[in-house]
Amino acid sequence: MFTITRKVTIVAVALLFLGSMTLVGCSSKPDEAQMKQLDDLKAEVASLQKEVASKEQEKATLQKEVAEKTAKVAKVKQDQQIVKQRLGK
Repeated sequence: MFTITRKVTIVAVALLFLGSMTLVGCSSKPDEAQMKQLDDLKAEVASLQKEVASKEQEKATLQKEVAEKTAKVAKVKQDQQIVKQRLGK
């Protein structure tokens, strides 16, 4: 009895799998509007990727400027300390 139930279950799962594959295999190809929409999305993605690259370049430039100004401030503070020490304060 156990083997018959198991065989029926295996056959049912196999039929369910084949049935789902048949339904998926019968899907239609994308129409012209869907293809245009896909092409538009691809163009938008490319544009956004270029914008991201541009913004990353801008960020790197700004970070370099900040580092330079921070170094300059540190140098000025160091010079200020030297002047205070020479004045005896």
